[in-house]
Amino acid sequence: MIGARGAAGIAIALAFPVAARQVQPVAGPPSPAQQAEIVEGTPPPGVNPKLFEAVGRATNDYPAIESGRTSVRAATAEVSAAKSLRLPSLGVQGVALGTGPGLGSQLVVDQPIYTFGRIGAAIDRAKAEKLARSAQVDETVQQVALDVVEAYFDIARLAQRKQILDANLEELRGLVQSIQNRVDQEVSPDTDLALAQSRFAQAEQDRAIAESQQGAAIERLYQYVGDAGYDPGAVPTYDPAVHHPLLPQAVDEALRCSPERDRLSAEALVAREEARQVRASVLPQLSAQFSYNDIIGARAGLAVTAQTQGGLSDFRRADAARLRATSAELDVRTIERQVREQVRTDLVQNATARSQISASASAADSAQRVTASFLRQFVAGRRTWLDVMNAVREATTSQLERSDSEFVAMASTARLMLRTCRWQPQTRMGGGSYE
Repeated sequence: MIGARGAAGIAIALAFPVAARQVQPVAGPPSPAQQAEIVEGTPPPGVNPKLFEAVGRATNDYPAIESGRTSVRAATAEVSAAKSLRLPSLGVQGVALGTGPGLGSQLVVDQPIYTFGRIGAAIDRAKAEKLARSAQVDETVQQVALDVVEAYFDIARLAQRKQILDANLEELRGLVQSIQNRVDQEVSPDTDLALAQSRFAQAEQDRAIAESQQGAAIERLYQYVGDAGYDPGAVPTYDPAVHHPLLPQAVDEALRCSPERDRLSAEALVAREEARQVRASVLPQLSAQFSYNDIIGARAGLAVTAQTQGGLSDFRRADAARLRATSAELDVRTIERQVREQVRTDLVQNATARSQISASASAADSAQRVTASFLRQFVAGRRTWLDVMNAVREATTSQLERSDSEFVAMASTARLMLRTCRWQPQTRMGGGSYE
C-alpha cells in the first residue's frame, strides 16, 4: 500500500497508509482460513475481484447481518415450538381436600384431536415468520453489498480524479513559471501571471477536495469490511465489452430477486395466518383426555373446550390482522415500483455513460491539441493568455468527465449484477424455507 502521493508508477493506489491516518481497527483481520472462506467463488463478468472480495468480507461479518441470522435461528425455534402444539399436554395440580388426608394431587393429560385449524395456523404463521426473517437477512446483505459498491467506486473514481488533477497541477506549474519569466522580462502583463496563479490555486483546492472525499469513502469501506488495514487494491480498469451488459429481462429478474419484496410478501402471509389463528381460537377444541386424582381416580374420554377473551376482542384482532395483511400487500406493490425505477435508472445510467465516454474521449483529445496550438499562437501574439488557460481547463474537464463516466458504467454494472441476482453474496439465504 502506498501514500496519497506515492511513486508515479502506482500513483492511483486506492488506500492511504493506516499508520498515517491513525485509524483504529473496527475488528481484526480474518484468519487465512476465514479469508479463504470469504472470497471463495468467481466474480461475475464486470465485477472487479477486489470488489468481489470486499463485498464478501462485508456480508460475512457485518453486525446487522449477523443479527438477522440470529433472528432466523429464533424463528426456526418458533416453528419447532408451534409443531409441538400437536403433542399431548401434561398438567399436575396439588389439591387441598375437604375430607380424607387433606392434600391430594391431580394429573391431566390432554391430546388435541381437532382444533378447527388453530394449531395449523400457528405452525403456518411461524413458518411465514421464518420466511420474513430470512428475506430480511437477504435484504440487509443486498443493501450492504450495494453500499460497499458505492464506497469502492467512490474510492477508485477519486483516486483517478487525483491523478488527473496532479497532472493538471504539473502542467499549470510549468505555465505559471513560463508566464512568470515573461512578466519578469516585461513581455506579458502582471494580470496574466495573476490569472495563472489563480487557476493553479483552484486546481490545488480541487485536488484537496478530492483527497478529502476519498478519505471519507475509504473510511466507509473500512467500516463495512471491519478492517482498517484492508487494501482495496488498484483502480479497476473500464472495459466496454463487459461494463455495458445486455440485460433485456433485467426488470423482471430484479422483481423476482428482490429480497425486500420477498420480506413484505412474507409479512403479509404472517398477518393472514395470524387472522386465521385468531378466528380459530374462538371455536371449540376437541381433545382426548386422561385424568387422575385421589377422589375420583382415573378417567379417560373426550373433552370439548371453548374460551374467549374480552368479549368480541378476538374478532377485532382478526380484523386487525387482515388489515395488516392488506397493508403489506400494498407495500409489495410499492416496492415493485421502486425496484423497476432503480433498475431502469441503472440501465439508463449505463447506456448514457457509454455515449459520454466516447464523447469525452474525443473532447479530451481535441482539447489537448487546442491547448498546444493556443500556446504556440500565444507566443506568436495571436492568442491571449486567457485563451490558453481556458484551453487547459477544458482539457482537464474533459478528462475528468471521461473518468467519471467510466466509473458510472462500472458501478451501474455491479449494481445490476446484484439487483438481478447474477451476483449473490454467499451469505444470502435465498428467502429461507417454508418447511
